[in-house]
Amino acid sequence: MQLLTAILMVFFLTSYVQGGVESEKKVVRLHWYMHDTIYSGPNSSSIAVTGSSDFLNEIANNLLGQIYVFDDPLTLGSSLTSEKFGRSQGTYFYVSREEIVGCVSYTVSIQTGKYNGSTLNIFGANPNSRVIKEYSIVGGTGDFLLGRGILREEVVNLFGPFGASATVSHNATIYLD
Repeated sequence: MQLLTAILMVFFLTSYVQGGVESEKKVVRLHWYMHDTIYSGPNSSSIAVTGSSDFLNEIANNLLGQIYVFDDPLTLGSSLTSEKFGRSQGTYFYVSREEIVGCVSYTVSIQTGKYNGSTLNIFGANPNSRVIKEYSIVGGTGDFLLGRGILREEVVNLFGPFGASATVSHNATIYLD
C-alpha cells in the first residue's frame, strides 16, 4: 500500500511540475504593415502564375484556380517609406466557386531589429468577405523556431481600380516553448 501511495505521489508531482512548465511559455507580439501591389504592370509585387491575366474575367469567375506569387515589402509604419521590417514571400490561390476565398501560404522574413534573421511561416483561408482575417502561424526559424500562434490581418488602404494596391496591418501573437 505504501509503495502504491509513493508511486501515485510521484505521478501527481511529475504531472504538476510538467503543467507548471507548460504554462510558462514565452509570448511575442509583433506588428507590421504589408504593401501588396497587384494588377499594375512592372511595379507589381504579386504576379499571376495561372489563369487569365484579365482581372475582370477573373472576378466574374470568382478567381477560382487563380494562383499568385508575391514578394511584398514589410514596414513598421503604414507608409511604404516607413522603417523597413522585412519581406513577405509566398503564394495565394483562390479555392471557392461560391465566393471569393483565397488560401495563403507564405514566409515572413524579418530583416531588422531584435528578431533580424528570424522567420514566421503563415497558412490559412482568406475569405474576401471578412474585414479582419486570421491565419495560423505554423512555425518559424531563428528566434521563432517551432513557434506557433495567430496572425490577424486588416486592410487599412486600397488604391486603384479593384484594389490594385493594398496596405495591410498585421498583428502576430507567437507562442514559444
